[in-house]
Amino acid sequence: MVAALVAIVTASACGSAPSDPDMLGGSEVFATCAACHGKSGTGGVGPALSGVRETFPDCATHVRWIELGSEGWKREVGPTYGERDAPVDQVMPSFDTLDEQALRRIAMYERVRFGGGDLETERAACGLR
Repeated sequence: MVAALVAIVTASACGSAPSDPDMLGGSEVFATCAACHGKSGTGGVGPALSGVRETFPDCATHVRWIELGSEGWKREVGPTYGERDAPVDQVMPSFDTLDEQALRRIAMYERVRFGGGDLETERAACGLR
C-alpha cells in the first residue's frame, strides 16, 4: 500500500499519469522522439518541447506536424510552421505510419508532459475522449 502511494505521489510530482492509457501510449511513441528532443524534452538535435503549446496552440496542427514531418510539411503546408511562422529549417522525420490515435496521443503527451498542459484539457483538445 505504501509503495503504491509513493508511486502515485512520484508520478504526480513528475507531471505524468502513468496509469492513463493515453499518456502511456504517448510516452511509448515519444521514446523514438527522445533521440532528438531528449528524454525530458529539453532538446538536443531537435528543439526543446517546453514551448510546444505556444508553437502549436491547437492540437490538430501539432498532430499534423508530427504526421508530416518537416519535408512533408513544406510540401503540403508551406515553408513556415507554428504560431510564429518559424522557417522549417531543421529536419524532423514524418510519423505518417502511425495511426490517428497514436498521433493524437503523442501530441497530447508532449503538450502535457513538456508543455505544462492540463491532462483533461489536452485530451479533449486532441480528440481523445
